[in-house]
Amino acid sequence: MKHILKCEKCDEYTMQEKCSKCGSATKNPKPAKYDPTDKVGKYRRKAKEKDLRERGLI
Repeated sequence: MKHILKCEKCDEYTMQEKCSKCGSATKNPKPAKYDPTDKVGKYRRKAKEKDLRERGLI
């Protein structure tokens, strides 16, 4: 079963592993399912916050 994927560079949607527009890798655009027993959630949130600060979004 194929799923829709999103290009990491140009934000193009496709069903291929590589973007047909720029050749970059694609990934699943859906977030992970919520899990109340997530043991690494705090590390993931710290990494996301660091990334947003580096890009000047927060």
